[in-house]
Amino acid sequence: MGSDDLFNRRKARAQKPHKRDSKNLSPKQVILIVCEGEKTEKNYFETLKKQLNLTNANVLIDPNSDSTPSSVVGYTEQKLEQDPNEYDEVYCVFDRDTHKDFDRALDMATNFNRAKNTTIETIVSDPCFEYWILLHFTKTSKIFGGSGGSPCKELQQEKVFKKNMKNYTKDYNFEKIIEKYLATAIKNANEINSQNEAQRQTPYTQIVHLVERLQKLAMQ
Repeated sequence: MGSDDLFNRRKARAQKPHKRDSKNLSPKQVILIVCEGEKTEKNYFETLKKQLNLTNANVLIDPNSDSTPSSVVGYTEQKLEQDPNEYDEVYCVFDRDTHKDFDRALDMATNFNRAKNTTIETIVSDPCFEYWILLHFTKTSKIFGGSGGSPCKELQQEKVFKKNMKNYTKDYNFEKIIEKYLATAIKNANEINSQNEAQRQTPYTQIVHLVERLQKLAMQ
C-alpha cells in the first residue's frame, strides 16, 4: 500500500457524511493507532507525537491487543464495532516476522472495510518494526532470517543496530533518535519501499507512510 493509495482512501472517506453528532464533534481529527501488545511501537509513536506537537489531532495509541497480526486487526474491529463513529482515521501496525496469520490479518481488514464501509489501514513492517529503527542509521535491503532463525533477532544483531541502539529494550527512549535521524529514516524507507513494497518483498516498512501522515497533520 503506497502513500497515494492511503491518500485516495482518506479522500474518499472525507467525502462521506460524518455520522457523529455535531454537538459532540471535536474540531480535532481523531486518529487511532493500534499496535502489538508491546511497548516498543507505543513508545516510538508517543515520542513522535510529542515532538511533532500534534495539537490539531487527537492521536490515540493503543497497544492492548495481543502480538499477532490477526489479533491487532481483530482488536481494532472490536473497537470500531463498539463505537463506529469515534475515529476519523484508523491504523493497524504489525510485523510480518514469521507470523503464520499475516495474510489472514490483511484479509480480515479488507473484508471488514467492505462489510462496514470503513477504512482500516494496515501498516506493515517486514520483517519487523526494528527494521524501521535500523533505517534511521543506514539504508539496507538485506534479507534477515534467511538461516531459519528469527529475522527480528537477527536484525538486532546487526553491527549498526547494536552500535546505535545500546541497551535496546521494549521500553527504549526514542527521543534523541527521532530528533536526530527521522529524516534519514524517511528517505531510506521510501527508497527501499520503491523497490520492495508493491510486491511485498522483504524488507520494507510502511511505518514511513504513517509517520509522514502525522507530519502532515502537524503542519495543518
